[in-house]
Formats: sequence, C-alpha cells, structure tokens
Amino acid sequence: MNNKVQSNSKFQEIFSLNHDQAHPDAIDNAIRANVRVSGTNLWVLMFAIAIASIGLNVNSTAVIIGAMLISPLMGPIVGIGYGVAVSDVSLIRLAIRNMLIFITISLLTATLYFAITPLQQAQSELLARTQPNLWDVLIAFFGGSAGIIAITRKEISNVVPGVAIATALMPPLCTAGFGLAHGYWDYFWGAFYLFIINCVFIAFATLLFSHVLKLPRRGLITKSSRKLQSYIIFSIVLIIMLPSGYLAMKLVQKEIFTTTVTTAINSIQQEEDFYILRSTIDDTQQSVGLIINGTGDAQAISQKLTKKLISVGIKQPQVKVLYAGGSLTNLENVKHELEINQKNSIQLQNQLKQQQNYIETLLIQTANNSNSLNKNINIIKEIQSQYPEAKTIIVAKGTVWHNQQQNTEVLTNTAHVEAEINTENPPTSVETKPSITDKQDTIIWIKLTNNLTSTERERLHAWLKQRLQDNAVQLIITVSKEEDNTQTLNTPK
Repeated sequence: MNNKVQSNSKFQEIFSLNHDQAHPDAIDNAIRANVRVSGTNLWVLMFAIAIASIGLNVNSTAVIIGAMLISPLMGPIVGIGYGVAVSDVSLIRLAIRNMLIFITISLLTATLYFAITPLQQAQSELLARTQPNLWDVLIAFFGGSAGIIAITRKEISNVVPGVAIATALMPPLCTAGFGLAHGYWDYFWGAFYLFIINCVFIAFATLLFSHVLKLPRRGLITKSSRKLQSYIIFSIVLIIMLPSGYLAMKLVQKEIFTTTVTTAINSIQQEEDFYILRSTIDDTQQSVGLIINGTGDAQAISQKLTKKLISVGIKQPQVKVLYAGGSLTNLENVKHELEINQKNSIQLQNQLKQQQNYIETLLIQTANNSNSLNKNINIIKEIQSQYPEAKTIIVAKGTVWHNQQQNTEVLTNTAHVEAEINTENPPTSVETKPSITDKQDTIIWIKLTNNLTSTERERLHAWLKQRLQDNAVQLIITVSKEEDNTQTLNTPK
C-alpha cells in the first residue's frame, strides 16, 4: 500500500505544473503587458502582415514562419481567456477591443498588398488556409494549452514562438485579405473562419489551464453570472466547432474514396498493361476519369474498375477511361524516365526540407536571444535608476566556481570587494563549498564609487531574486574610488 502511494506521489510530481510556476502577480503583469496596444505593436503588426502576405504570395514557408514569430496577435487572445478565468471584466473588454483593432489593421494591410501586387495567382500555401476542419481546432487548443503553460513559467522558453508557428494566426488573416482584394468570398470566409477557430480555442485553452493552475480571481461576479458565463462559453465553443467537424467528415470521406479508387486501379494495373497519364477523382459525384497509355483495352479496364468499385461498396460509380495510344515499349521508356524524375524530385524536396528546418531553427533561436537581451537591458535600466552612481553594470548567464582555499564570505550574502576591476586581476567570489554549479546562473556585477551597507546589499539581492524569479542569482558588488578609464563596448542605451 505504501509503495502504491509513493508511486502515485512520484507520478504526480513528474507531471506537476507547480514546481516552476511563476508568482501569480508576475503572470498577471506579463499577460496584461501583451494585451496593451501601443504604437510599436501596431507597426510591428503591419510589418508582420506584410511579410506574411509576401510569403503567401511567393509560396515561401520560411518567410511565413518569420512573420508568425514577430506577430503580436497572441497577446489579446490569451488576455481574453485569462480575463474570463480570473473574472476580470475590464481586461476582457480591453483585450476584445484591442483584438478588433488588430484584426482591422491586419485585413486592411493584407488587402492593400494583394490589391497592388502583380502576382495574382493563389499559391498552395494560401489555398491551404481556405478549408479549415476539426484538426485545426485540435491544433489551436493544444497550441493554446502549451502557450499558457509557457507564459506561467519562471523561465522564458522557446514554447511561445513555437505556439505562434503551430497555431498560425497570421496566414489566415492574410488569406482573408487576398479574398477581399480579388472578391473571392469563399477564400475570405474559409480563411476568416480558420482565424476564428484559432482565436476561440487558444482563448478556451487559456481559460481551462488558468483554472487548472489555480490562478487567483481579479474580480467579483455572482454565482448566477458565473453560470451564465459558462453557458455562453460552451455555446460559442460548440458553434465554432460544429462546422469544422462537418468539414472534417467531408475530408475523411474524400480521403476514403480516393484511397479506395487508387487501390482498385493498382490492382487492375497488375492484370492489364497500361500506364495512367492523367486521373481525376471526384468523391461528390462518385466519378473516376482516366487517360491511359499502353496496350490495355480502355473499355475492358473501365468495366473491371466499375465492378471493383461496386464490390467494395461504392454505389453507381461513374467511370470513364480514355486511350491515348502508344506501345508497351514506349510505356516502359516513359516509366523509366518518370522514375528517374521522381527520384530527383524526392532528393530536391529533402534538401529543401532540411534548409527550411534550419531556417526555422535559426528564427526561433533569434527570437529567444532577442527576448533574453531585452530582459537584461530592462534589468540594467532598473538598477541604474536605483543606483545612478554606478560605473558599470553587467548582467549575464554563466557557470560559477568557488575557491575552497579562500575564507571570504560569498559576495551575494554580505561581503564586497574594494578593488579596481581590470582584465588582468578580476575579483573573485568565493564560498566554503568547493563546487561548480551544474546550471547557468544569472550573474549581476555592479561597480560602484561608494560602498553599500550590509543591509543595502541584502535588500538589493532580495529584490533581484524576486525580479528575476530566480533564487540562485549571483550578485557581485565591487567598489572603486579611482578614475575608471576602462572602455565599455555595446553599452545598452
């Protein structure tokens, strides 16, 4: 019995979301910051929409991915779900208002681009956003779930950029703009419906996991209002999901019909000597059209295919087979050339896929590095505002080693070093434990002209741990009263 309890406890600990969860106030501040609309966000949104539209126009997956990484659309959507979860009506209104602003600007930008571009052809990347189905619902829900979990962690991870790529909020809006620019209303409604699916189910996932993570309420609503709210949410989710379920069913029926017909044709090809030059398969009309080459008889092939399809459950199939002429020798030559071309095509596709994967990895790494740099710059500015007399402030990640031969106390607790910093004789932070940390610690190095008291140092260190949500922050304070002639490069403005 005890072993079973211990096993369940370990299992719960492995899947627990609480061990690295950020403070609720930090989560609330982060979500509210992403909901706000500013001049910067609007310009970034317009540029991202323009980039995504160009990517769809030239059929470039890498360009579309880059646009999704810089898009600010996720913020208001997560804000709506979080606001409903914590009963913050003002946040819900703000997020909805800003979302409508974002949608309007996105549609105007995309419509303007597709109205003036000389490339008018709808490419495959664009067409892929015009027929949403139930699988898009699942992608949006699981993507939103991963997103809210990542947002509520202490450490910034690469999950959020991945969610932006997976849920693909930008391309549907751009495709809707293409439909508006050319009057293709089926494109517009299909793409806009896909965007609505993404919005609703990302917000719904945020709502559910906010409850799972037990984030505190920020507003007060009555029990009756909460019950009404639940009915409204359930109705919206159901209304949005039902059409996608119907479209998914039609897609499955089409795939089943196509697979059945292809299997029947392959079985007949083993009996007859013919090669298919062109085929058309329409599941709505239950029709199959073939243009063949070789020595096989078109009428006999048509009869065999009709019988085969009826035997597997397809009622009244419409089969038409046309003979385009040719001999068996020519047929073998054509087959050989096609096999060679197919191999070359597969190799080229593999190379393109490897290049796209490499580009995606670089884009995600660039986004992560940019987030880390901005975070460090903000920390430096906040320290500068508290200690304007500081001569040097360094924020970095690094591995820390402590010399056991020294007896000096750890600088992050009570001690300081009164020495001039230079590259030949740097200060040493030491402790009694002779160890090297097994992870990259955050190191804050501040050079002051005047000494700090023990209380001031402890207060600064406590503030840094709370600000960075990291108890392993290494704080190094050095004091130098002499004139510092050291040149510093790349100082953040």
